[in-house]
Amino acid sequence: MPLSIFLLLFSMTVSAFAQNLKTPNISANALFLYRNSNFHREDLDPVNPDQDRNGFNLREAEFQFDADVDPYTRMTLLLAIHSSYDASGGAVEEVWTIEPEEGFVESNTIPNTTLKFGKFKATMGKHNTLHTHAYPFIDAPLAHVNLLGDEGLVDVGLSSAILLPIPWFSEVTLQYLRGEGENSEFSSPTTSDGVGLAHWKNLFDLTDALTFEIGASYARGENSLAGTTTLTGADLTFKWRPTEGGKYHSLSWTTEYLARNQSQPGVSDEIGNGLATWVQYQFAERWATTYRYDNLIVENSFDPINLPNDTWSRNSVGLNYIPTEFSSYKLEFNQRTGGIASSTGETTENALFLQANFTIGAHPSHAY
Repeated sequence: MPLSIFLLLFSMTVSAFAQNLKTPNISANALFLYRNSNFHREDLDPVNPDQDRNGFNLREAEFQFDADVDPYTRMTLLLAIHSSYDASGGAVEEVWTIEPEEGFVESNTIPNTTLKFGKFKATMGKHNTLHTHAYPFIDAPLAHVNLLGDEGLVDVGLSSAILLPIPWFSEVTLQYLRGEGENSEFSSPTTSDGVGLAHWKNLFDLTDALTFEIGASYARGENSLAGTTTLTGADLTFKWRPTEGGKYHSLSWTTEYLARNQSQPGVSDEIGNGLATWVQYQFAERWATTYRYDNLIVENSFDPINLPNDTWSRNSVGLNYIPTEFSSYKLEFNQRTGGIASSTGETTENALFLQANFTIGAHPSHAY
């Protein structure tokens, strides 16, 4: 290569890298939702009304900033804006909150290893790592919402993802979380008590068109009840996209299991576990249909009002229209039985949703 061309390419690379250091990638996402359910869930608890109310709402807005800090580290900051409802003053009022959903730095240069520090979504299976706008369905599976909380398992901590030197893609992720704040399943009063988590992911190419992924997760930490909490998870995913015509037809099938065991002195352990399995079939370039079955089984609940001892089950069917990677629309119908009843004593909830999702700016890539 002539020296002049080499110098030109080198200067362009340096200039692009320097520009990236100065100006982060910025994106914004807005999630609009229409909900129509026979359950008026705010009637269940007038003091703390549920934010999932019927009608039109701005469900959430997110702003993401990410860039290389220097040649060795990269930083990501994601701010979420969402509403909640407060009735402490007598009348129900909508209150808007902005908070850091994730904020972390990660390494760029360590071979086969990615170190991460900050606040992030823990690698507890597959669904827990997703942001709301990337959910395959309107709501997270029953087990995730009731065993991990509305926002999932997210905390400040340290993470190390290690790619194993074997013929297929195999990654072990080890994380240590502080176990405080939003994670009510932990939250030990002793500040030195943390949460240890391990996740093992394996990905295989079965054919040119079909891949298979299997993962296992485990977490353990002290809780606020002077006992311990353990989480166990497993997930399987098949993805099929033909080498010819894959633009118009594809199929994905994911099954995920999650279990939580909480202990406290003098009483039986609280046990909760659930399974979610969902299928998405793309039948045209911009159209896909979805189906999900998920359940939740709870025994010896410490809070039977908000987490009843019961077998919950739900069926969800949806139709997705995706014009581009920057916008999508979902029409979904859910039917749930068991668990929390309505204020009139109904145990079967029927809900219809219409969701619109829009993104502007540097659209961040989603995990495979």
